[in-house]
Amino acid sequence: MRQFCIIKVFNNNVVLARDKTDREEAVLVGKGLGFNAKPGNMLEDDKAEKIFYFIDKDKVKQLNRFNEDIIGITEEIISMVSQELKEQLNEHIHVALADHIGFTLERLETGLEITNPFLEEIKGLYPKEYELACKSAAMIEEKFAVDIPDGEKGFIAMHIHSARIDRELAKTVKSTSMINKMVEIIEQELRLKLDRQDTNYARLIIHLRFALDRIDSEMTIKNPLLARIKEEFSESYKIAIKIAEYIKERIGKEPPEDELGYLALHIQRIKDSLAEHHIK
Repeated sequence: MRQFCIIKVFNNNVVLARDKTDREEAVLVGKGLGFNAKPGNMLEDDKAEKIFYFIDKDKVKQLNRFNEDIIGITEEIISMVSQELKEQLNEHIHVALADHIGFTLERLETGLEITNPFLEEIKGLYPKEYELACKSAAMIEEKFAVDIPDGEKGFIAMHIHSARIDRELAKTVKSTSMINKMVEIIEQELRLKLDRQDTNYARLIIHLRFALDRIDSEMTIKNPLLARIKEEFSESYKIAIKIAEYIKERIGKEPPEDELGYLALHIQRIKDSLAEHHIK
């Protein structure tokens, strides 16, 4: 059993402590862990629900620049998310999420509206992360007596997703904004607004997400129906070409025709679905 010496108490459930065995600093999270605790007190690891060690020692130093209440709620959220997902999150989330929550609380206090143009895409692309973000928002609301808007829950979901796949938040934001723009292109070309609750819409944005990953990593897929798609669904394929031009403009890589064929199929499916509803 490992013993820890408490360095700092963030709240009743979160402390910063030093492992007596190897002198490593860690954040410990557990119900009542920090209650009446003081720096210098000893703590055994079986009292903690989660123990977070840091490979990057600067991360621990960076945590100290935040308000203790913000660090406390951040670590409780990370612990909850990690337990729900049954996986370890990248350590960058400890600082990134604390920073985000602090900034959010400042904006709410000053009455600055928080808008998220990618909210529907986030819900469709990262449903589990969004569900956990809603739980996280409820924890923040209870702690700070504020109302967290849906757009903000979307941003928290992006932080969770980035930490899950060990990806910089900027890349997740770029990918999501690109998907948002590609949906706009499809809507403009079809002269309609897509139903965000429709199954075909969900399939489309998930396809776009994986297509972007494949194009970015230059992974190729074969489309045996390509010639037939280009002939039978020529209008949908033209829309796919417009999307390809946008992708090339943003990431400097040209999507292969096989990829465009699959995208054209998704666009065609939406067109067919709309035609069916119109007939009904």
